[in-house]
Amino acid sequence: MDSSDSRDRLIPIAIGLVVLFAPVLILALTIEVLILTGDLVLGELTLLALLELYLLDLAVFVVLAYVIYRLTLWLVEHRSLDSADPKEELWHPGATDDDTDDEGDDQ
Repeated sequence: MDSSDSRDRLIPIAIGLVVLFAPVLILALTIEVLILTGDLVLGELTLLALLELYLLDLAVFVVLAYVIYRLTLWLVEHRSLDSADPKEELWHPGATDDDTDDEGDDQ
């Protein structure tokens, strides 16, 4: 098995675990804050209420993640359109400052 193949499989698994467990952490923080402020008594908390809070946190997390994803795509598209100048060169590891100044040195 190739190591890059296992890395390629690991990335979706890691993303899935983050999507699954991030709302659990948010839920734990929410419950802790509600207990500390006195708005929630731990004995009154039912499994149904926990499930409801988890699903609400999951929905909020997924919506925020999607908004961040779309915003990032929009920014990348608009930034790449702004820098579509043919004279503008991207830096690459073998480039030096002398390579970009060759046009001015010929005159």
